Amino acid sequence: MKRLPVQVVLGALVLAAGVLLLLEALGVIVTPVLWALVLVAAGVTFGFVFFAERRSWWAAIPSAALIGAAIVTLMDLDPRGLGQWTAVPMLGVLSLGFWAIYLRDRRHWWALIPGGILLTLSIVTALAGTVGGAGTGVAFLLGAALTFVLVAVLPGGTSPRWWAWIPAGVLALAAVAVLASVAEWFALVNVLWPIAVIGAGAFLIGRAVRRRRRPGDGADAGSGATSPGTADRS
Repeated sequence: MKRLPVQVVLGALVLAAGVLLLLEALGVIVTPVLWALVLVAAGVTFGFVFFAERRSWWAAIPSAALIGAAIVTLMDLDPRGLGQWTAVPMLGVLSLGFWAIYLRDRRHWWALIPGGILLTLSIVTALAGTVGGAGTGVAFLLGAALTFVLVAVLPGGTSPRWWAWIPAGVLALAAVAVLASVAEWFALVNVLWPIAVIGAGAFLIGRAVRRRRRPGDGADAGSGATSPGTADRS
């Protein structure tokens, strides 16, 4: 990749942004569409850097942030409609930037955490008007728990990330506690609790079955017996 053309493009976009700011300072009305075009162009430029050079994984973050800002700028044109939901695409698109970093190179497993949390916040923001405060709290806790489950099970890095099960379990228990504290969720908790107990019992049974002696273990055990030849020599 040639860095000079990319730097020239970024310089031109910064120059365009400066001109728009100067026009606004002079009282000239600048349509948000122009700002959106500048933001999208800058986001696409950083996206090109991300895809063209493997070591430039960081470029996915400003690329996603700028494209998300462009979407928000356009949504603000409808303040009583789409303008009320600007945080949803902004958080969601920014989350995609971190997911792109992980999918590009599995060694950057850490990107799963901000990617998952930002996606959870985007979903929670979208649900805020329909499920209420307790519902959004539960959704966030479950989304955060799932994020750490993915950190624990997805490939990447050189060492196992068993520690991620700890925050995953704590967050999941917190979600259950929030459900239990809300009266209207009592009926659901009464159903989920027996299911959890059944699942724990099934897990214990399955673990015991897997530990049963496999075919061939008998041969290995028998190999420890004294052979006739050995007995004779003794």
